[in-house]
Amino acid sequence: MTAHTSAAQQCAIFIPTIEHFVSGKSGAQDFETRYLALVKKTPGRLDPAVSAAVNQLFTDVDAFVSDDRLRDEDDLDEQQLLACAHTALRTLILLRDS
Repeated sequence: MTAHTSAAQQCAIFIPTIEHFVSGKSGAQDFETRYLALVKKTPGRLDPAVSAAVNQLFTDVDAFVSDDRLRDEDDLDEQQLLACAHTALRTLILLRDS
């Protein structure tokens, strides 16, 4: 990212991957892999509001544990991750459209 990349352009990088999961086109494990890779490969500094939404979802994805037997009270299941993704998506769409 450069200093000239707008918040709307930054949001547009993340929205499709999140939408794919929220719409049911991908499962939680696929989303986990894709989102973590996307965040890691996105260079530069993000707008603070975009960064807050992206980093919060990154933390949520990192807390996702697909196996019920391995999940503890601090981990997220697929439904909880989906709720977090919905929240991030709404935030990023609002930032993109403002």
